[in-house]
Amino acid sequence: MRFAQWLDQNAFTAETIDPTASLDDLAPLRAMIGDARVVAIGESAHHVREFYLLRHRLLRFLVERCGFTVYAFEAPYVEAEAVDAWVYGGPGTIAELTAPNTMDLTHCPEMHDTLAWLRDYNTTTNHPVRFAGTLAGNGGGSPLPELQKVADYLRRADPDALPLLDRAITAAGTYHAADPMRAIHNYLTVDQAVRDTVTANLSRLHARLESMAARPPAGWAAAMTYLRGAWLVDHLHRDMAGQGLATGTTPLDAFIAESVLQRLELDPTAKIVLAVHNVHLRTTEVDHDGPAGLFPAGYHLRNALGDAYLAIAATGNHGQIAAGAVDADEPTGFQYTEHQLPEPRPDSIEAAFEATTALTIADLRAARPDIDDAAAFQSFRQNDHFLGVAVFDALDAVAYLPHLHTTAQPAAPHS
Repeated sequence: MRFAQWLDQNAFTAETIDPTASLDDLAPLRAMIGDARVVAIGESAHHVREFYLLRHRLLRFLVERCGFTVYAFEAPYVEAEAVDAWVYGGPGTIAELTAPNTMDLTHCPEMHDTLAWLRDYNTTTNHPVRFAGTLAGNGGGSPLPELQKVADYLRRADPDALPLLDRAITAAGTYHAADPMRAIHNYLTVDQAVRDTVTANLSRLHARLESMAARPPAGWAAAMTYLRGAWLVDHLHRDMAGQGLATGTTPLDAFIAESVLQRLELDPTAKIVLAVHNVHLRTTEVDHDGPAGLFPAGYHLRNALGDAYLAIAATGNHGQIAAGAVDADEPTGFQYTEHQLPEPRPDSIEAAFEATTALTIADLRAARPDIDDAAAFQSFRQNDHFLGVAVFDALDAVAYLPHLHTTAQPAAPHS
């Protein structure tokens, strides 16, 4: 049987992605979710309205019907802590806490609605849901937010190590920017001595904290996570400057996975909905010409969790998306422009989908024993182009939304 035929006969479909609709029609998804402790719901491009709506609806289902307890989002690890406090009933407005450039992917009406639902839900349940960021350095930008958190810990637990941290903070401050791409541009212009100061002192601090692992003081685990985030961002920066190992963005993926796994370790009852781009949730190694492996977050999560990790890529075939490109002349160092989606490549997973219903979800694991053309699917959409990947190896399921539209910004505030 061909996969396209299997889709017609077996794929799950729903008539709406409205987050406020009844959840009863999603009940068949329980079999696909099984005993997963981490369900990753992706997107083929950022800033797409339908992907936010899909995630909101599936989040409701996973929380209300399947007992999930954390919404881990592609947002800065440190800054997301204030959003987590807000969904627990904390002060402020969500518009202030999700300001653009620092919390860019959360600053849209659809995401504000999701966070407002979390806040409302948490007032009516005995099992509140946490919100968590997963990006170190705001997605590879400045390590200062993480380093300032480490400073709070060292003042209490290890003041002798503060001079190392102070040197790293002073040096990193010379290229700090709220916008991640602007911080990277700044890093590329600073003196080599500044870069070496950050790397040397972060490495010494990393060794210092690791030496305490056998009998860690209170707060050590959180401080180590902050420091690893800054340390991994520095590896990314050195690679981009042509001075480190060719790691690409995989230090960011490593932190996404580590932040999720740490939550599972600290709370054995936790079940996490992870919302990241499809390139992060895939489970197979990145193809490249270098001697060392490059691994997305999903690769680490699959290795650690096995079948308790479920990777659902979301995609579509028609409409517009906002594709970004590096632009040093822009204040943020990055420029988004709207593009029409190109026709699906013949070898793409999208080429198999022709459904017009609001949502189609195909469980690739269930399909594989029954189809004879799994090897034909060797790419999926990545923003406005296609990424080569053996789809049936890299993904567990595909959520197909026929029509995509960019989000409206700025978002209307929720108080």
